[in-house]
Amino acid sequence: MLLVVDKIASRIAGKRRFEARRRQVRLVRNKDFTVFSNDCWGAEVYKYLSFPFNTPFIGLFLMAPCYLEFLRNPKYYIAQELVFQDTSRYPEINKIRQANPYPLATLGDKVEISFLHYNSVEEAQEKWQRRAARINWDNLLVKLDGSKDGATPELLQEFEQMPYRRLLLVKEPVPTVKNAIVVSRYTTNGAHMFQNSMSNYDLVNWINTGNYSFTLASWIMHKLLGVGQ
Repeated sequence: MLLVVDKIASRIAGKRRFEARRRQVRLVRNKDFTVFSNDCWGAEVYKYLSFPFNTPFIGLFLMAPCYLEFLRNPKYYIAQELVFQDTSRYPEINKIRQANPYPLATLGDKVEISFLHYNSVEEAQEKWQRRAARINWDNLLVKLDGSKDGATPELLQEFEQMPYRRLLLVKEPVPTVKNAIVVSRYTTNGAHMFQNSMSNYDLVNWINTGNYSFTLASWIMHKLLGVGQ
């Protein structure tokens, strides 16, 4: 009996998630945008909306110091060639790559990129270049997870001052940072973080306007359909 009830509840939850996604996609007016993200969270935005990847930041991650360095001068770094290498400047990256030797590269000697979900240098380079050509420089959305990968309060403060439509997600409040969103179901997994964080901000409003606060209509939809649950 309990198994049957669980199956019915699962089907209902699945239908609610499908309906929520369908309605959110219909509300997106800003369709040609580029997301910069320090991890796989950004790819999930495009997947959720069934939009093409208009960004090279797919299937990869950057340590926070490298990501902030990139954001200081993104056009310069995008113009640089990827230089693939055997070792990282970060001991924790070298440790991860001992078990999973994914491609690793730098842009301009300062920005190190971990191509976590790529099988070869050739694949990483080809997809980076192809997607970099799609960047809409006039319509950037920039997200940072401020609770991992070497993020410090100083870097978060700098991020808050950058001239982007920003989204800063954290595990817990940072006293020196005003506009961080505390994610109640925080996880370091970027793909899972996308789903877990959706109940904490208005994704569609952020994409459309740069303001992540809930509109009344979105708040009601989140509550009724359980977006992010």
